[in-house]
Amino acid sequence: MRILTIAFLLFPTLTLAQNCAGCPNSKGETEPCHWLEVTGVVPDGPAAKAGIRVGDALASYDGKAMGCRADLSAKQAAVQVDSVIATFRRGNKELSFVLPKGKLGIFFAEWMNDVPPDSDAKLIAGVPNLSWNEMNSFMGALEAIGHKLGDHSGYTFLCGVSGAAFRTQFFDTWCPSSPDATVGYDAGAAALKARGLDATWLHVSSDGKNKPQILAAIRKSIDAGTPVLAIDLIETAEWGVIIGYQKNGEELLCRTYFDKHKLYEVAQKFPFAVAILKREAKVPDEDATVKQGFGIVAENLTTPKYGEYFSGLAAFDKWMARLRDDDFSKLDSAKLSNVIQANYWTFSRLIADRKTGIEYLNIVAQRMPGLEPRTAAVAALYKQELGVLEPLLEQLPCPGSVVPGWQWSKADRDKQIAVLTTARAFEEQALPVWKELAGTK
Repeated sequence: MRILTIAFLLFPTLTLAQNCAGCPNSKGETEPCHWLEVTGVVPDGPAAKAGIRVGDALASYDGKAMGCRADLSAKQAAVQVDSVIATFRRGNKELSFVLPKGKLGIFFAEWMNDVPPDSDAKLIAGVPNLSWNEMNSFMGALEAIGHKLGDHSGYTFLCGVSGAAFRTQFFDTWCPSSPDATVGYDAGAAALKARGLDATWLHVSSDGKNKPQILAAIRKSIDAGTPVLAIDLIETAEWGVIIGYQKNGEELLCRTYFDKHKLYEVAQKFPFAVAILKREAKVPDEDATVKQGFGIVAENLTTPKYGEYFSGLAAFDKWMARLRDDDFSKLDSAKLSNVIQANYWTFSRLIADRKTGIEYLNIVAQRMPGLEPRTAAVAALYKQELGVLEPLLEQLPCPGSVVPGWQWSKADRDKQIAVLTTARAFEEQALPVWKELAGTK
């Protein structure tokens, strides 16, 4: 695999932003530093109807140049008319669109101009950026590495065949990491096995004395052209990909879900766990792994607990019990904020995962048409479940909503319990179909 040591061979320096104060360049001069790229468009939203595409870059909004989310939010809040003109760059063209004021129905990535790596840096080319459009950070990172290992099965397939797209987990004391692929039932290990990937897991010891050995393993993998799966590289404990190093390994170059640069990000922290990957001699039969995935889903639904994490139908029961029985008025702001974060993230991931699950079932129906009546039946149940879950999401208290004096009312919690009760019923209805699918010959 090809190792690049010169940044501009991969990406040119981008200067789409015109409004930012700027950052010093190599000559000490300031230049525009931020720009916004469309990474997702909400179906049937204003942007989709106007014809805005993924990859377009926002140039101006209502006549003002745009480079960062803060500028865009401020300008949107100040708009007094019913519609505005927004211009986007698409390749060498600049296109104008008339959009209603308010939400655009766009997911943006905010980028900064790339900084060339050191002359002695080792950097693996061609590893794609990560995006929150793929909310399972482990599977998204694994998909990115798969591109370098010849595995192009994709995020949706990885989530489906591992059971992650159909999994529900809840930690008894409100853990925001409950949906993580590697806690409770290890969907990460299932995905690796399904794609014929062998992982050597390395964890930093409590005293940190094994960091040099882990760094040596990371460097060896990068030198061989294989990116490294890692967790907790930048802002928070999410999965990412180490794609290079410089200064003899003192700086790890990576891709994360919090990146501000397209070429690479310099890790702010040494990861507490990494997986050194290699492909096994033979990739498992795809039909067999799909069938095994069906069995994983049925097992997850009926297994009350994996380690400390409640699973499947039991996870719904425990989640609702904590909503009903906990006395949240006795929690200080920090503890209540953690509860709100755990509740919101688990709920939003439930929605995102089931959407991915429906996409996976459609893929399976195309590849294995004999299963279509049953995969269609399960997909229909999940579509009904989403119809109940999605309207509540915007009404849930979200991270940052906890302010002094705020109370999580019983009425609001009862509303969520009612929605989860209905969602659980759809999950239970799907169970016998999953069991049939798992037994399919």
